[in-house]
Amino acid sequence: MRTPAARTLADYGVIVRRSWWLIIGTVAAALAGGFAYTAQSEEVYESTSAILVLPTASDTAVAGARTAGQVNLDTEAQLVKSTEVAVAAAEALGSADPDGLVSRVSVTVPPNTAVLEVTFRAGDAESARAGSVAFSEAYLDHRRSGATASLESAIATATVGLDAVNAGIASTEDELSGMDSGDDGRSGLESELDGLRQQAEKIEVEIAGIEAQRGAISPGRVINQASVPKAPVSPNAMFNLAAALGVGLPLGLILAWARHRLARRIAYPADLVDRCELDVLASVPPAVKFQRREVFGAYSPGGRVFSQLRNVVVSQLTHEQRVIVVAGVAPGPAASVVAANLATAMARAGDRATAVAANPSTTVGLPELFGTDSVPGLADVWSGRVDLAVATHAAPRQPSLNVIGPGAAARATGPTSEAAAETFSKLAEAGRFVIVDAPPLSCSADAQLLAGHADAVILAVQSGRDSIAETAAAALAMRQIDTPLLGAMLLPAVLGPMNTVPLPAARRELTAADARGRDRISEDETPTDSLEPVEDRGQEATTLVLPVVPAAEPR
Repeated sequence: MRTPAARTLADYGVIVRRSWWLIIGTVAAALAGGFAYTAQSEEVYESTSAILVLPTASDTAVAGARTAGQVNLDTEAQLVKSTEVAVAAAEALGSADPDGLVSRVSVTVPPNTAVLEVTFRAGDAESARAGSVAFSEAYLDHRRSGATASLESAIATATVGLDAVNAGIASTEDELSGMDSGDDGRSGLESELDGLRQQAEKIEVEIAGIEAQRGAISPGRVINQASVPKAPVSPNAMFNLAAALGVGLPLGLILAWARHRLARRIAYPADLVDRCELDVLASVPPAVKFQRREVFGAYSPGGRVFSQLRNVVVSQLTHEQRVIVVAGVAPGPAASVVAANLATAMARAGDRATAVAANPSTTVGLPELFGTDSVPGLADVWSGRVDLAVATHAAPRQPSLNVIGPGAAARATGPTSEAAAETFSKLAEAGRFVIVDAPPLSCSADAQLLAGHADAVILAVQSGRDSIAETAAAALAMRQIDTPLLGAMLLPAVLGPMNTVPLPAARRELTAADARGRDRISEDETPTDSLEPVEDRGQEATTLVLPVVPAAEPR
């Protein structure tokens, strides 16, 4: 038996096919949301400037930086978005909200470069370009000011030192001017004065060098000027639609799977396999139409399906196994349709078959499908009123097919185990196959009783009508007996005239007054209720002799 563990890709395809409208609807809704979001989003333009950062005298090499050299570009990227730079950029742009400008700036450092890419976002192209230029210039000015301040501080420090040395020189010269050439200590003061003068010259050279550096400060330069963007970067319609599709399609598949798992009625053969653990013997496609209350033609689409069903069933039975019970899940014509067409397919293949109507509550019975009499029938045989041979009627258009109707007492006389065993035994001896149209399992245990004396069981399931729970319960009920459950036959949801409750000829003859309020018959009634009882002929049940009835004219 096939179980859900054996699910294939085709089974998932069935799930998708079952809920294609739900998947498409979900994707369409997601795409509509993407369109709406794109339409309502404000346009955003971006403009980028590229700044080559050069080292200054105040820069020193930093250990652990991503790039070698004296400049840590990660630090410089943060300086671009600093408050001082933002305030200067706001003044250049005439804005009073520096913090708002900072939120619209992004700085990136390309790998293995000394370049900062400053990107500014704005609602129009010109503002985006102006913002990128303003932040680039403000950053370079800030970097230049920092380097200049550092050099000026060094110059001031050196100037203080130079002043101190000049004061020492003046003091020493004063002392020397008051001494004679031969005085003691004069040579020492002269030597000290020479040292001070050399120190002063050295400091002056240092100051001159620093001043030269101050004049040649180059903190960096803009190597790619910001340009006016030609198109907005946001909203990106293609990206939004792709994202909507990426969300809508998986969501639609999830909803389709949830609908499949939460479905209450049989819809596809995969439902029988996955949810009821039933093998599907055959399935009548929904495209096959039931035009009239009769069996399918031999070469019609439906006839081919039941011919294939016949081949599958026969291949699973031995020569001694002859009795097949066809049981429906819920009240309706499904079991009768399957039993009638399966018996016809067996007769067409050359096997002698007998179709037995053991379902008194169907909306359309075997006698109506085959054009035979409903009485006397099976219930009359079980009640002892007639012999089995008398209740057996030859099908008009199938010489090797016999039909036993439900009988006049169908609603009053149910099957007994002894009667069912005896009837099936006699019918099996007289023909190759016995096809029994059993009552539905959801409202009667008779099908289980009849199946206990049969050789095989087939469940007749109608898609869109039979529930998954009832079908699984019916399968379980049949597995609880020793008779093999071959599988299920799936019929489409629309059976055309089969689902219409017929009005018996006897009731059509009622007067208008008697027929008021009885224009239709409930599903629990059967045409045999209105027929007169068959008189007891006093025949005892003996060996079954099938009657030879001439073929009737086609109806």
